[in-house]
Amino acid sequence: MSGTPITVIVTVNPLPDVVASPNAETICSGGTTNIALSTTNGVAGATYSWTVVQSNVSGATAGFGTSINQTLTATTSSSGTATYTITPASSGCNGTPIIVVVTVTPTPNVVALPASQTICSGSNTNIALSTTNGVAGATYSWTVVQSGVSGATSDTGTTINQTLTATGSVAGTATYTITPTAGGCPVPRLP
Repeated sequence: MSGTPITVIVTVNPLPDVVASPNAETICSGGTTNIALSTTNGVAGATYSWTVVQSNVSGATAGFGTSINQTLTATTSSSGTATYTITPASSGCNGTPIIVVVTVTPTPNVVALPASQTICSGSNTNIALSTTNGVAGATYSWTVVQSGVSGATSDTGTTINQTLTATGSVAGTATYTITPTAGGCPVPRLP
């Protein structure tokens, strides 16, 4: 003789997925990540959490949400990375994690020697430009504002060597704004 049967219902929740847009990113030091997280398989109520491993980078933290917006700084003169492992979840079920790597490019500084110069009308400037923070491949460009001076022009190079002429009976100025760039990352520097 059999006992009374019972019914057991097993609910099987689907696993959410996660996609990141973009799925990799390169930013300049001091820049902010902009990674949007979403699901493509239609699982309702999906949430996203992440852990992160930093290499020569600071500012990356574990978290949760639908976007990763963090300000990252390169801590050396070489590029660093923040590697995010993002896990989707819904109804207590974790989907397959994905990895997003953010490369952080350091920004060069610029030093002008001398930092200011006084010359006679018709003479040349001689201002050497260099980087002291060790970022390789730095290039320099400058713009200039003239006041009572002619001959100053915007240009690129490692030396500002221009013949300047006073246009009046009082001293004039040429004010150069120099921008160092390396790896596509410029940093304006005012004189």
